[in-house]
Amino acid sequence: MNSIRPELQPQLARYRDDYPILAHSTYMNSNSMGAMPRQAAEALQKYADDWASEGVEVWPRWLDVMREAADSAARFLNAPPGQTILNQNVAYFQAAIASCLDYTGGKNRVVVESLQFPNVLYVWERFRELGAELALVPSDDGMTIPTERMLAAIDERTAIVPLSHGIYVSGALQDITAITRRAHEVGALVMVDVYQTAGAVPIDVAEWDADIVVGGSHKWLCGGPGTAFMWMKPELRERLRPRMTGWMGHQDPFAFEPPPIRYADDHRRFLAGTPSIPAYYVALAAYHNLHEIGVERIRAHNLALCQRIIDRAHEAGLVVHSPIEHERRTGFVAVDFEGSEDASKRLIDERYKLDWRPNCGLRLGPHFYNTEAEVERLMDRVVALAGRS
Repeated sequence: MNSIRPELQPQLARYRDDYPILAHSTYMNSNSMGAMPRQAAEALQKYADDWASEGVEVWPRWLDVMREAADSAARFLNAPPGQTILNQNVAYFQAAIASCLDYTGGKNRVVVESLQFPNVLYVWERFRELGAELALVPSDDGMTIPTERMLAAIDERTAIVPLSHGIYVSGALQDITAITRRAHEVGALVMVDVYQTAGAVPIDVAEWDADIVVGGSHKWLCGGPGTAFMWMKPELRERLRPRMTGWMGHQDPFAFEPPPIRYADDHRRFLAGTPSIPAYYVALAAYHNLHEIGVERIRAHNLALCQRIIDRAHEAGLVVHSPIEHERRTGFVAVDFEGSEDASKRLIDERYKLDWRPNCGLRLGPHFYNTEAEVERLMDRVVALAGRS
């Protein structure tokens, strides 16, 4: 895709008024945190009004919001309703699944890419004390992990493969279907983290055949922090008994029974303590625009804008630290050059919203609310700050 699809921009431009920051900033950081929709403030007011009006009797309404937001998140995974739960962050879900496993036998290997987001590696590293063997699959280029290397690392000792759909330092997409197939051949579970891709790349959990999928709201989904989601195959519920738990994971949470816990007989068994209700109001409101547009259209628009970033970077002789082929990349392009960290600070001061990562450079993530003109202005400044204009 070498040019902008002009028919998309007028249709998507009407959503710009829903994101107040766009009035005074060029927002290209949706891969890190999506722009806040004005509906977020309205949702928080609704939360406050419900609480003020009902007091403690608001809990049934809050649980309804939780279910509605979970089912709305499931749509980004093409997952059925009633199989997804919410919590505050993906680290909790990673730890909850890790707490289900027995590392005392020979099947104790945790195979994960070395370029996995450190947040996830922190969790799994701590389970070494319980016998887990952490097998980090190395990268040659600091950008990608060869699929063949992932497949070779998975053997009969492997208990689980907690991998990323999109690698956070480069946006490189991994072959989830192939990795899942290999893991299932040896009886291992697969947990896919889609935080870097949900809302920007079409996802189908049935097509992947993955066992568990986790993600969160504050990147492409524009839902702010505090809302993470987890889907799992229904047949895993009885098999997995989390040691990390809490009253919301109980079959009847308001019974307040003494221990041991009587796990919920559905996906709720992976809940823990008191949920982050205000965040769920926000997420439910934020998802509306994305569902209305559709992830396929968002993807087409994003790839067109990313192509302009790639073209401009190559014309200026800058390093593109992301896969060039669209089918191998999520929604951002990493552009690097000498002095890129200082340049990122200048750009942020000038109200260009982006981020910088070591061994990566500038991460530029246009979303459905961005335009070709914004991309060109941003790249004009990037090229100038790189000393290539």
